[in-house]
Amino acid sequence: MNFCGGNLTVIRFIALGALSCFSALVLSPGPAHAESIVEEARLGLLAQGWGGPGADKEQGVGFNGEVVFASPDFLSAIGAPRPQIGFTIASDSDATNQAYIGLEWQVYLRKRFFASASVGGSIHDGEVDYTPFVDRPRLGDTVFLGCRVLFRLAGDIGYDVTDRISASIHLAHISNANLCDVNEGLDHLGVRLGYRF
Repeated sequence: MNFCGGNLTVIRFIALGALSCFSALVLSPGPAHAESIVEEARLGLLAQGWGGPGADKEQGVGFNGEVVFASPDFLSAIGAPRPQIGFTIASDSDATNQAYIGLEWQVYLRKRFFASASVGGSIHDGEVDYTPFVDRPRLGDTVFLGCRVLFRLAGDIGYDVTDRISASIHLAHISNANLCDVNEGLDHLGVRLGYRF
């Protein structure tokens, strides 16, 4: 389902904007700043519709991009989570695209091994309305997400390959917590590479 017709959805527009900002940050000349607002950028490949009620209803992979920011002082009272903004673009034209924001908490389990968890919100271009008699035949191959804006939970288990580069296994879930009539949810599982500035 497209927001604005044609092949360009709002999600793809947001993703292109995020990629442009990321490219400007990485390619801009000048010295690195110790107090940079952007701490990390990540790119990944995720299995689209990996688990849960929406498992195997969407095909292809999700291309994930994410920017993680330094934690502002006012978040120190809740463990200093880092704000994040990202997107997942589906390779299949019938699958769900999304853009998201959230807060991420990260801990080191031992030297170079880390785990992170994040909570936030997502906006997507997937199916939201389910009419029992009309849409029943589509239940086997369509994820019905109920709301346009969803909750998002995600986590990573990873390893610091170098001081700047990390590799991780990433799991993400979006759903509406039963606030809408239908709540199948959508899960992604895959791998990501991160670069710390």
